[in-house]
Amino acid sequence: MRRSILSVGDWLALPVVAALIALCCAPLLILLAYSFFQVDFVTISYDLTLANYAKIAGSETYRGLIARAFGSAFLVVTLTAVIGYPVAWFVAKRVHAAKSTLLTLLLVPLYSGDLIRIFAWRVLLGAEGAINRSLMWLGVIDEPLSGLLFSPLATHIALTYNYLPFMVIGLWLAFESLDDRWLEAAADLGAPAPARFLRVILPLTVPGLVAGGLMVFVMVAGDYLTPQLLGGASGITIISAINDLFGTAFDWPLGSAIAWTMLSILMVCFGLGALAIRRSSLVAEDV
Repeated sequence: MRRSILSVGDWLALPVVAALIALCCAPLLILLAYSFFQVDFVTISYDLTLANYAKIAGSETYRGLIARAFGSAFLVVTLTAVIGYPVAWFVAKRVHAAKSTLLTLLLVPLYSGDLIRIFAWRVLLGAEGAINRSLMWLGVIDEPLSGLLFSPLATHIALTYNYLPFMVIGLWLAFESLDDRWLEAAADLGAPAPARFLRVILPLTVPGLVAGGLMVFVMVAGDYLTPQLLGGASGITIISAINDLFGTAFDWPLGSAIAWTMLSILMVCFGLGALAIRRSSLVAEDV
């Protein structure tokens, strides 16, 4: 008896695949097509050209904004990794009964909207906010610190806070699968704590670090609200530039080209992350 061409599972997957193509792939392809067009005054010219990509490559402004976006993303990934490693290790290796409670508390801030979290930081970092008032009450400062709010510092503090849970979850999953016997063996052989981290923990938790890092990296690079509401004069980002090009400037082709430039860089980062995970898996198998 011949098997049917499509199994039940295949039929059930078809609506999901169709929705993915219609709602994700098709808009991206349309965006890619528009990136090869141009705007003539207020009319889109459908003659294919690479002028938009040449304009991005030749524009110091756009190159600077793209570099700043990915530089901020890398900085936040680094900060969340430094904070997330001890938190994930504590939850995975030192907590048993209350583990689910701690993980739930870690995710509670994500249940609120982005605007609520952003304005909470404005209350904390403002000239009359809790931080300035506490420092003045303690006698550390005589007048409010004006550089806290509407600055790159405020933006990166909020971004680190917003996306830290994603890094912690990725690292926590990696620590859950880490066999404690490897650490015990390293300690028995006389390896100090820094060596145990660099030679045992870090290589074996690379998949979690890369997974969490990629999630944080993508979301920070594409964040629009946080820099706009907390960055002040530094809040102009490549995402806000894309928004302006699709809005008031009515230059959809150039906005599409910038968006696809960002997407291409992110795809390269994902490829490098996949290679890092594969290499770490091979190292784990050899161990």
